[in-house]
Amino acid sequence: MADLKSIFNHPRTEDPEKDPHLYNWKRPFHGKNDAAYLNRLLKSKGRKGSEERNASGRVRANGNENNKKQRVMFKMSYGNSMAKHKRYIQLYMPQIGKDGVEEKKEIFGTPLDEYQKHMSPLHFKFIISPESQQADLQLLSETFISHLEELTGYKFYWLGVVHTDTEHHHAHLSINGIDKNGMKVRFPKDMIKETMREILSNITTNMVGERTPEEIAEAKQRQTMAKRWTNYDEQLKAMPEKIFIKNLNQSLLNRLQFLSTIGMAKKDGFFYSLNPDFEEVMKATGRYNLYLEEYLKSDLPLKLFEGGNITGKVDKVISFDKDESWNDAIIIRTNSERIYIPIFQLHLDNLEGKTIHIDNVAGGTNRNITTKDIKIVNPMKYQKSILR
Repeated sequence: MADLKSIFNHPRTEDPEKDPHLYNWKRPFHGKNDAAYLNRLLKSKGRKGSEERNASGRVRANGNENNKKQRVMFKMSYGNSMAKHKRYIQLYMPQIGKDGVEEKKEIFGTPLDEYQKHMSPLHFKFIISPESQQADLQLLSETFISHLEELTGYKFYWLGVVHTDTEHHHAHLSINGIDKNGMKVRFPKDMIKETMREILSNITTNMVGERTPEEIAEAKQRQTMAKRWTNYDEQLKAMPEKIFIKNLNQSLLNRLQFLSTIGMAKKDGFFYSLNPDFEEVMKATGRYNLYLEEYLKSDLPLKLFEGGNITGKVDKVISFDKDESWNDAIIIRTNSERIYIPIFQLHLDNLEGKTIHIDNVAGGTNRNITTKDIKIVNPMKYQKSILR
């Protein structure tokens, strides 16, 4: 395991005046990609009592459909508030007071009283949702945590819970920001983007077996109706402006038919044409699930904020559960367009109708804009400054 741990031994930059950003790590050069190297190590190590599975290739959110490894949807967020941390484990995880949930969900992991005794404001929140519903989500969570401890050297205070209130069952995890050795927990970006997903895919594949041809075919069929950018869209993007339907296989034809139902394509006889904004809209919708809805019903063109300076009146606020706000956003209206601005955990009330200013280089699908970047301005002063 020494070799395995060494690939994540990334020293971080220290600033004696200010705590560094959560993910501000100095990454040394490696001859091989960390995730690919880890993949080979996990393959060679295998799992006791289990058949070794094919572990070639890298797993991504929109990975190769021919890959036989099990796919796992994975998201991670973090918070730095003790009050939100307490609310997350006391209310959100056990689903206290949630409509349609009659039984309190059982929490596993570190004994709850021990976890609460050592709670810190910093905490990490995970959602784990395997494509296969045969996976034992508690065992998957426990094994995932064990792998993370081996890789990082941390000994976590952590909690897990399985939610079954949606069609696709999933697990939520919470990792305390201080481990059992008093170390502040940090995860490198590459580990979050690649390695954690790779670990979950390997564990799930060992648990339920490789995907069958039928499961792969079913996943391909679902992809033709996905409200996000897909491999099929990459193929369509490379085609002529007028796409002749006789040249298409059934999957591409199904994709175009679906795109036409959501306003992203138009059929004219034997030809389809794509909406000029279809790439931007589908990529944004894959990250922000209400983007397409706002795009279709808008009386003005809707654009995704690409970073920089912007001032305008808030036309709409999109806010979800304060502890699981992956898709909060505000929409600013100008004379010629509406700007969709994703916000990470929006914690401002009564913004609609107010004039605000945002100055942040983050934009597109880079979700780095937070409440602190939103400045409410006097609309009269702003109008005067424009006229000068």
